Amino acid sequence: MEYQKYESGNLFMKILEWIVTLAYLNILWLGFTLVGFIFFGFGPATIAVYRLVRKKLRQGDSAYIFKQFRTIFKEEFKQGGIYTAMAFGAAAFLYVDFRIVQALPQTNVIQLLVIPALLILTALVIVVATFTLGYYAEYGGTILNALKKGFWVALISPISNIVILHAFLFQFFMMAYIPATFLFFSLTSYAFITEWIMNKAFNRIKVRKKSL
Repeated sequence: MEYQKYESGNLFMKILEWIVTLAYLNILWLGFTLVGFIFFGFGPATIAVYRLVRKKLRQGDSAYIFKQFRTIFKEEFKQGGIYTAMAFGAAAFLYVDFRIVQALPQTNVIQLLVIPALLILTALVIVVATFTLGYYAEYGGTILNALKKGFWVALISPISNIVILHAFLFQFFMMAYIPATFLFFSLTSYAFITEWIMNKAFNRIKVRKKSL
């Protein structure tokens, strides 16, 4: 009985530690994104979140978060800028396409072909953009190389793709219904879920390579 109480207390403390860490990381993400005037800050700050979430998942390390975040932000400023340009460009392209479709007469072709195609393209962009971050956090290199590798990993990881899309929807509805969560978990809860599932996908690939 005492052992069970100890295990329950230990689990509660781990959950609490993760909640506090994710909330703090999210505040740092927002702050550094604003310091970079959003466009220049978004990419390196997002990479820093994924790197630190990955590190905590692997090593359980949550010390000196601010110092680590600042260091990664500076080191990844260039590659982060490239990621921002690609992500914002893809988002703008999809937004314009949806606006154009809304302005067109709603024929059967629009409703049965064009809109589903745009939704599939949107899902693909979300998954590939997430895998790009995961691959870059795992292996480094360049964002362009991570984009190519992330695309191929996404193609062979259907279950991971489904989890990532559900995590994105969860994040969206959480902020829509509880706006206060934007300050503390607007990115980090998504980063935690997706980094966890991508770690599984990358580990499976490593095992396959070793067995060949």
